[in-house]
Amino acid sequence: MPSSISSSDPIGGDTAFRRMPRIDARVPLVVLALLAALIATMELRLAAHGIRPTAVDSEALWVRERARASRLGDRAVILVGASRIQTGIDLDVLRARTGLAPVQLAIDGSSFVPVLDGLARDPSIRGTVIVGFIDSSLDEPRNAGATADRYEARFEATDDWTTTFSFDTIEGGLTDAVRSRLRSYADGARPLTSLRTRILSDASPQYAIFLADRSRLADYSQLDRRVTYYSRVVRELDPRISFPAGTDFRAVETELAQRIDALEPAPAEAYARNAEAVVADAAKIEARGGRVYFVVMPTYGLMTRMEEKRHPRAAFWDRFAAAPNVRAVHFEDVPAMKAIAVPDGSHIDYHDRAALTNAMLDALGK
Repeated sequence: MPSSISSSDPIGGDTAFRRMPRIDARVPLVVLALLAALIATMELRLAAHGIRPTAVDSEALWVRERARASRLGDRAVILVGASRIQTGIDLDVLRARTGLAPVQLAIDGSSFVPVLDGLARDPSIRGTVIVGFIDSSLDEPRNAGATADRYEARFEATDDWTTTFSFDTIEGGLTDAVRSRLRSYADGARPLTSLRTRILSDASPQYAIFLADRSRLADYSQLDRRVTYYSRVVRELDPRISFPAGTDFRAVETELAQRIDALEPAPAEAYARNAEAVVADAAKIEARGGRVYFVVMPTYGLMTRMEEKRHPRAAFWDRFAAAPNVRAVHFEDVPAMKAIAVPDGSHIDYHDRAALTNAMLDALGK
């Protein structure tokens, strides 16, 4: 009995399978080659504009680094603070000098207190903690919704498996690794954005970039240093201050100095209460075998003057540093640290990171 389907015919006779065009195996290779050529061309053009690849300093990246600090235990040297320690410390020098694995947990514009408190409550933290100390972090009122509080809360709400082995963590790590090496994604941009705003226009190089280890590199040769310096002072003093275009810098200096000299000191009682809590947090880490160091990073000019007016050293820092078992270093007491240039009054240039890191470690006896 003849079969209803001939063995010599394809299933269903003249079907879509027969009508589908054969794809030349060389086509995908050609597409990939064109894509690679486009990426290479964009990267070369961006490099010609002085654009450097950057990581995105995201909450997810911070949480992954925070989890790494816990996993490292006594093999970690953890940096806590704000932009001064994020900009000023060279992690390669730190690694070479201490033999420990650096973890950068500083958060731009944030208090160190929530992160140090989280480290103190984490029994895995048994290594070295270096706190970039700023007096204003101990003032009140504290903003419970600030970035540092949010980041630490996010870490504590995420279990260790999720922060290490989940699909989102692995995918995020791989994505960050690729994008932090491509100029097309610099500063969180998309390739089309980079094409439109940087390649097809006269884009200026970035003065600051983030590395995959969360370090921040600032190149002040890209900026007008006087404008940058006075802008920083205004931002920290009172952003509402403005000067008419063309105002002489000497007049700007005089006006800002007068405003700074009129500042009143912060309330010492609130500072003292918060200082006790910070000292207690440090003691918890040290009780597990760790070491906590508090370091005041270099400032300059009107920024130093402003911070001294708000927190006179004798009434604030000196009392904090004199507490039992507190390990503390102030840049003004270390000539090699004080000699480092601070172009905007608050942050150093990346060319000086190694020198500052070495000077700090010498002062800490590391």
